[in-house]
Amino acid sequence: MCCVRTLLRVLLALLVGVLALLVGTAVPASASVLWANEQEMIDDSSSLRSSYIFDVGAGNMISNEQFAAPDVVAFYEGQGFDANFLYWAPIELIDRPAEFWRACLGNTGGLCQHVVQGTQLISAEIGSGQIHVKRWDGAFIGAACGNWNRAGAGPVPEIRGMKYEDRNGDGVRQADEPGLAGWTITLSYQGSPVDATTTGADGSYVFRLDAGRMAIRAGSYTVAEAPQPGWVQSQAPAPVIVAYGAGATVFGGNDFGNYRPATISGRKFDDRGVDGSSVGDPGLSGWGITLNGGASTATGSDGGFTFGGLRPGTYTVAEQQQAGWRQTTPGSGTATVTVTSGQVLGGVEFGNVCLGSVEVTVPATVAVRVEEVSVPGILGNDPALPRLASGSSTISGLLPGSYRVTLTLPDGVFTTDPDLTSIGGEFAIVKTVSVTECAATAVAPVFVTSGPGKITGGVRILVPGGFATAGFEFLQRSDGPRGTLEFNDHASGVRVHTSDITGISVSGTEAYIFGHATVGTVSCSFRLHLVDAGEPGTADRFELLLSNGYSAGTAQTINDGNVQLH
Repeated sequence: MCCVRTLLRVLLALLVGVLALLVGTAVPASASVLWANEQEMIDDSSSLRSSYIFDVGAGNMISNEQFAAPDVVAFYEGQGFDANFLYWAPIELIDRPAEFWRACLGNTGGLCQHVVQGTQLISAEIGSGQIHVKRWDGAFIGAACGNWNRAGAGPVPEIRGMKYEDRNGDGVRQADEPGLAGWTITLSYQGSPVDATTTGADGSYVFRLDAGRMAIRAGSYTVAEAPQPGWVQSQAPAPVIVAYGAGATVFGGNDFGNYRPATISGRKFDDRGVDGSSVGDPGLSGWGITLNGGASTATGSDGGFTFGGLRPGTYTVAEQQQAGWRQTTPGSGTATVTVTSGQVLGGVEFGNVCLGSVEVTVPATVAVRVEEVSVPGILGNDPALPRLASGSSTISGLLPGSYRVTLTLPDGVFTTDPDLTSIGGEFAIVKTVSVTECAATAVAPVFVTSGPGKITGGVRILVPGGFATAGFEFLQRSDGPRGTLEFNDHASGVRVHTSDITGISVSGTEAYIFGHATVGTVSCSFRLHLVDAGEPGTADRFELLLSNGYSAGTAQTINDGNVQLH
């Protein structure tokens, strides 16, 4: 029978049910059923049957998966439809189609009973109804009565993507990131490789899911790249799910990003000029350098350091601080750098200066003051100067430079230091010292106690505008120093007459006498330095210093007279 020859194998169970109804026999329980409620579709009075014939979408529509069943594929491929049509052609809804039926000749139990092969339009049968067909490029298979019109080739879905150099390593392609040619990309279906290709000049690739060429159907497809030395993958596409009836869909955007590891290098140096420049400065070895994220290294013998194998991106480079050093560069404390794929970035520098100190050795009652004279460079001392202390002290953390150390002496502290001067009515030792890197500058003036000795004499010395005369006699006794000093500056009118002697120190040909005097109406301290250079006394010296700032005879020999140390 013609109808038997042409009915869909997929509808075989339906046809068996119809014939069974005609002969009064039941459909065997083991019969294959593609749709639910098959018996209702056979029943003339069933609304489901009418829906099935005229508007499959309102009831039970055959699925793409059912059209792709092996027996159906075997049947329709025999009628000229290829696998791509059966797998990928979509099912669609058509209104009053202007196509002719090619099947259902003879009595089919009420289904399509009015159709005459090749002479009757589908629209004549369904009237104003609708019908679903699997159709592509003019060829179709109807979802009612197993009808089809003519053979046809089906659509071929495509999986597309791009292989590119991920210059910034973020796993997302930017406009300035170029494609990579010549990379091998493989296609797998359900985990098994089925095809391979290479990327083009622009880095693109495409896989046509040709079911006639490859053993593929609907399911999960994965693409993978063949690794190349020196490259790291930063982006890979997820599996692509291709369903039956996909049509000529292009599954795009399946991109692969790769980058070449980057390198950051630099140098740690001793910034001796405190100017932030490494020119002429030696490297510092053994310093820890870190990258954000936890990577760390130590500087080599030349101060150099390197971080390799880095993913492109922005990094913060920092040094691990060491006690006694201050950083001069970079000014922010850390260096922020950005590297791209394959980039070797050098020149990241960290400059540090080693701090020095001033170590003062003085009696406990001496007040210490340290202040800047000249501290060159781009840094300032922290904390800022001046700094104050008492007694023997270490003023640390000082930048290389010149400093003034002022030691203010209380009454009863005697010194033979030549840098004694008067400040604010008090005696003070003032020294200008240099502080160098990683070094301690010592300030240790000579302090003396009153000792035995007898000094007598009289002198005439030159002073600005004229001359001065003096007579003196001093003696150290068991109950303390004694003596008198008479001094008259005939040019300025300064007169000293005192017997308030607090200390005498005699050493060889030199003597120092300490005491108090009233000059005019103001009480002040004095220190007298005497030198007995032998007869006839012209090389002797008389140097008087008052705490009010007056001085006479400094660094000169006497004009006349004699100094006698007994």
